[in-house]
Amino acid sequence: METLTSSDRMVDRALGRAVVARYLKLGLRAPEPVALQDVLSLDAKRALERASRALGDRGTEDLVNAAEALVRGPLPPLEELRASYNRLFGHSLRGRVCPYETEYGKREPLLQAQELSDIVGFYRAFGLEPAASSKERWDHIACELEFLELLSMKEAYALENGSQEMFEVTRHALRRFVREHLGFFGAAFGMSLYREDLGGFYGRLGELCAGFLAALARELGLPAGPEALPLSSVEPDDVPMACGRGLDDEPGLSSFDV
Repeated sequence: METLTSSDRMVDRALGRAVVARYLKLGLRAPEPVALQDVLSLDAKRALERASRALGDRGTEDLVNAAEALVRGPLPPLEELRASYNRLFGHSLRGRVCPYETEYGKREPLLQAQELSDIVGFYRAFGLEPAASSKERWDHIACELEFLELLSMKEAYALENGSQEMFEVTRHALRRFVREHLGFFGAAFGMSLYREDLGGFYGRLGELCAGFLAALARELGLPAGPEALPLSSVEPDDVPMACGRGLDDEPGLSSFDV
């Protein structure tokens, strides 16, 4: 059991995690003007750089370097981003880069369904339901990053308010979710995106994703996820879709309904 010992450093790390997870979440959704304001704006990039420095320490320089590459890199226009997004992710379940966790690894359809059910179980344990305006599956990288953002915000709140129970519950869920889900496939996803879009905006996002999850694993005392994973050989097309357009696509909407 981890003991709550509130400090500015711990709060900063939790909030920094939330900022980076939010930035990645927005950047890895299909590009829309409203959401991209929170990705390409000067304030967003400054917040990302500060957050990466709050999380970075010896052994996690890749995170800071990746954030700086995004902050200092060119700002592509919307149409260019849309073309790159479609090229990389396509319009089907699998594109050149696959953003769905349960498509990774050698899983049979039944095991894929079980993994998806486990992911949804994490969401529902915190009172979340995928939004009715759903476009993506529950195991999409952006959905899992949004859940990580929520857990990090709850941890910061627990630290600031001295809530031992909330801290324990949130920290336990964070470690399990990273170990069993996001940390398992997220690094491989990020590195695949980096390789497929070298020098491009999404390639830099992929580098940030991989660096972020490596730093997160280090913080939590977990093994880093593999940098390469095969995709499963099956392509089930009857898995329910979820994870809506998100908080920043329309006012009042999130990927989840509370």
